Amino acid sequence: PAQRIAIMTAYEALEMSGFVSDRTPSSQRDRVGVFYGITSDDWREVNSGQNVGTYFIPGGNRAFAPGRINYHFKFSGPSVSVDTACSSSLAAIHTACNSLWRNDCDTALAGGTNVLTNPDNFAGLDKGHFLSRTGNCKTFDDGADGYCRADGVGTVVLKRLEDALADNDPIYGLIVGVYTNHSAEAQSITRPHAEAQASIFRKILNDAGRNPSDISYIEMHGTGTQAGDAVEMNSVLEVFASEQGNRNAKQPLFLGSVKSNVGHGESASGVTSLIKVLLMMMNNEIPPHCGIKTKINRHFHTNLQERGICIAVKPTSWDRAEGATRRVFINNFSAAGGNTALLLEDAPIANQIGEDLDSRSFHLVAISAKSVSSLVKNIRGLKAFVAANSGIPLPNLSYTTTARRMHHACRTIISASNLQTLESGLETASLHDGYSPVSRYSPSVAFTFTGQGSQYAG
Repeated sequence: PAQRIAIMTAYEALEMSGFVSDRTPSSQRDRVGVFYGITSDDWREVNSGQNVGTYFIPGGNRAFAPGRINYHFKFSGPSVSVDTACSSSLAAIHTACNSLWRNDCDTALAGGTNVLTNPDNFAGLDKGHFLSRTGNCKTFDDGADGYCRADGVGTVVLKRLEDALADNDPIYGLIVGVYTNHSAEAQSITRPHAEAQASIFRKILNDAGRNPSDISYIEMHGTGTQAGDAVEMNSVLEVFASEQGNRNAKQPLFLGSVKSNVGHGESASGVTSLIKVLLMMMNNEIPPHCGIKTKINRHFHTNLQERGICIAVKPTSWDRAEGATRRVFINNFSAAGGNTALLLEDAPIANQIGEDLDSRSFHLVAISAKSVSSLVKNIRGLKAFVAANSGIPLPNLSYTTTARRMHHACRTIISASNLQTLESGLETASLHDGYSPVSRYSPSVAFTFTGQGSQYAG
């Protein structure tokens, strides 16, 4: 199941990014790598005593998840499975960034999977006092008593900024620093260590040339454990909001954790946090933190407000000021002692091309799928999208559906002068029943007539 969902999210991420294989130098198939964080083999474990057969290993071992994606899309770049327990997916993103920075690949798919099918892992985590006995992750709450496990699979597409700009890609955020270390000095291997986390924050800030006061939001690991939440808060305060006062009232630092909303995705938790922050940037809003059910954790410092710390209790506007850049830290650590943190910034502002800048009177809109039934569904889906987004520029839609999509055997193309004629064309196309897939093989040639017989000898 994890492999199937990973392929699906990879395909959706590629579609959202406008990726088309071999279209540009940075999209060559032999320069695309896949990096996934995976920390358990649930499906293999639950099937280990049941008719072990040919597909037991390739269907269950964690290395086959990124390998399956490479094979499915024919990407022959690096294929890497990373296991650092709960921080696996963010560590995989770190590995992918290093591969891009070293020019080992030009495009990277990175993320993590956590599909819960083995009850033994639930039992083991409960015996180890990791899990909450009362429900969800109560991050920052005084009654936090452990975490709630969650299924999760997420994928992001990464490229070097110069390549993304050259390819006219949609850019949702810019990773300017990421690093991984280990809490070797902790009281036990499973307990976090504040100084180890603080050191990773400082290293990323120093390497990127940023100040702690530049950070306006931190997506905390925030599992909802007494030990973990208090230690993480101490490390954040030490670096970003010290008692010496490295930020003022005009520079509030918002804190939050997606685990309060969706649970702890373990090896997929890091990419889940990254996707949450990207959505926040897209929507210019900080969602309310729902983890505090009673009162704030008593082990936290009592002067959080004086230090400029804010925890949103309602949707909070987070607009990007003109000429300014929002900066976010994402923190992710694991029960095995690993820590990974990532510094994310706003993407460069994209230049919007409107209809008034395109002189063509007609535009082509393409829809494709692998089967006729899927093609009809895609046509209806695009029709609903156009109806719900009446202000979308037709040239942009044409460009996206023709030049920035992977095309399949079943396809139709509609020529339209405006959105109204496009809707009409989509309605007609959705009712058409004569679609047939194009053969993937070139037809054989029986005869060839050159039209110039005088050139033949004799």
